[in-house]
Amino acid sequence: MKREVLIAAHRGTSGANIIQNTIGAYENALLHGADIIEVDVIQTRDGDFFTFHNGQEPGLVGTTQDIRAMTTEQVKSLRFFNGMQERVEEPVNALDDVLEHFKGRCLINIDRSWFYWKDIIQVLNRHQMNDQIILKSHPEKMELEILEETGPDIMYLPILRDPAKLDFVKQHRVNLYGAEVIFEKEDSIFTSAEYIDEMHRQQKKLWVNAITLNDTTKLTAGHDDNSAILSDMDEAWGWLLDKGYDIIQTDWPLLLKNYIEKRNA
Repeated sequence: MKREVLIAAHRGTSGANIIQNTIGAYENALLHGADIIEVDVIQTRDGDFFTFHNGQEPGLVGTTQDIRAMTTEQVKSLRFFNGMQERVEEPVNALDDVLEHFKGRCLINIDRSWFYWKDIIQVLNRHQMNDQIILKSHPEKMELEILEETGPDIMYLPILRDPAKLDFVKQHRVNLYGAEVIFEKEDSIFTSAEYIDEMHRQQKKLWVNAITLNDTTKLTAGHDDNSAILSDMDEAWGWLLDKGYDIIQTDWPLLLKNYIEKRNA
């Protein structure tokens, strides 16, 4: 029996005149076969939420100012540079608009949001999309207590580098969907059949990141997007599939989808 693998699209799928972390990029990701869209969020000084990965301001909107230090009106006035470094009319998207646009359509990972959980979980609850929303965070006491109190029904994935942290998470009343596992070496416990089989026995999903962030960061011991495209898909994406992971985050959802379908055929 073939195991279903879900594809998560990192910041949507962008390029040319489609900008990352916008409705256009998320739509494009679904057209490319993604099952989950990964949405980065920031909160303005006024308390409003937009979909943007802070730290990307110089290349995306042409300012060195941290977008999180701006007012809502300042963020609304920003306009993106596209993939050709041309200034375009696309604004930074409001989280409310993104959520309503994709309501009932796909799973949505609200990422980098743990800084704001006291506020953002209220926003998520207002949209009544708990069957679609996946929250992730490092398994810290404060974040887990906030989630336990304000969003216990929202699907939750702790970001694990240490497997023992999962026991700490289980002490809290949260909707444990599974775990995002990060490993730099192939001999990690997260790659062992025993660990993966036990998580599946508990009916928990395992999320891995095939995304290549830069030349040095390893999230899956080098079995990543760059090695798939530039070297050997079997040794990159195939290795992750053979291990039995349930969710693979990628910047190239259509290529990964085609590869999975070819393997299954």
